[in-house]
Amino acid sequence: MSGDASVRATTGAPVPVALKSWWMVAVLFSLYVFSWLDRLILSMLVGPIKADLVLSDFQISLLLGPAFAVFYALFGLPLGWAVDRYARRWVVFFGVVLWAAATVASGFARSFEALLLARVCVGIGEAALIPAAYSLLADEFPRERLTVATSVFQMAGKVGSATAFGLGGIAIAYATTLDGTDWPFLGQAAAWHLVLIMVGLPGFLMALLIFTFREPPRRDAPGVAAMASKREGGRGALVGFVRENWKLVGLMMIGFSFMAICGYTLTSWVPTYLGRIFHWTPLQYGPALSVMNIIAAGSLVVNGRVVDHLFGKGMKDAHLRFYSWLILALAPAGFFMFTTDNAWLFLACYCVVQFTTVPFMIYVSSVIALLAPNAVRGQLIAVFLFVFTILGMGAGPAIVGALTDFVFKDEARIGSSLMIVTVTCFIGGYAAMRLSLRHLAPAVLRAEGAARAPIAS
Repeated sequence: MSGDASVRATTGAPVPVALKSWWMVAVLFSLYVFSWLDRLILSMLVGPIKADLVLSDFQISLLLGPAFAVFYALFGLPLGWAVDRYARRWVVFFGVVLWAAATVASGFARSFEALLLARVCVGIGEAALIPAAYSLLADEFPRERLTVATSVFQMAGKVGSATAFGLGGIAIAYATTLDGTDWPFLGQAAAWHLVLIMVGLPGFLMALLIFTFREPPRRDAPGVAAMASKREGGRGALVGFVRENWKLVGLMMIGFSFMAICGYTLTSWVPTYLGRIFHWTPLQYGPALSVMNIIAAGSLVVNGRVVDHLFGKGMKDAHLRFYSWLILALAPAGFFMFTTDNAWLFLACYCVVQFTTVPFMIYVSSVIALLAPNAVRGQLIAVFLFVFTILGMGAGPAIVGALTDFVFKDEARIGSSLMIVTVTCFIGGYAAMRLSLRHLAPAVLRAEGAARAPIAS
């Protein structure tokens, strides 16, 4: 037994967390924020890229969605395997260098095909960070402090969105003053070329931050894994868990996929909507979207406290029941936001809608933590992430582009396309969430009973 574990066992006091552990969180948080900047900056450059390369909305949607998302999801699986077997800091380092280089390469693109390939490489590089980060944090923090660490890390997603829109607007405004300048190796460059290069270059330095903390030793739970494997008769704990809870897992997959599609679609297309409908420039909507994202990030803490309170009072299905309440209460904002002709009312509604689209992964991970044995939690989260990425980042933005180009055949009708996707996702997400309630509470009670039962040797 380690020294920290001995202290906890004898005194019952929580193990103090060293400053070096929080420095790890800070580094991973910073890299996650930076990844969102490289990921989202393209959504602020739709107008100039579309005009310069003579692209359709559908082609733009492929750049915003599938080019990144499909390869992010696919390479997440082998990179997750690499995280389990090789030094995680090196996996992250090469991932950061790749996505930074790909973002810089995007600035040199002179065709749709070149930009598409660069976006594919951004997705592959970013796929390394999440599995490595969760693995590092799980081995660095004591179990009773791990939730705090992962929650702080998860907030980087919305902070990253805010940073992307805030700094992106400033970068675009500055790059516009240099539009048409003849540069060495680059030639005469448009503002969007310069923006992509500017946001990509810092990545080469930021990648080195990963070596400012040590690689923590891996902690295994062989007893749990072996017990789970034995209980499932050698067929695998993951297959056994899904078989036992297939209705709940399936309904959660459907419900949260709808919300993932809604969230990723709005993130990708709202900047374009503000530009086309309200004629706002990136310098105008960038700071406004930053504020909306920060407010939405704050909702994570509030929602989490409410759910913990309800669960503590005995509501075993509190996580999905509260989320379904949230969807129902805020659904009108998802419809009204595309009917108002006031930009500030639109932004207010968008902020409210994000209260449902921002936290969905936290609810997923919380339910998995309640139900699944330790040996399969990471695999389950990886499966959910794979589906959410393919459908949310991949299909969602592409659906909007396809509706605008092939159904409405009018760029000015982008709001109609967004409304169809948003309203459909709210209805589908709510229905699946309510159906899942009949399965969640019994599953939680079974898991609690199994935890209390004596384990036969």
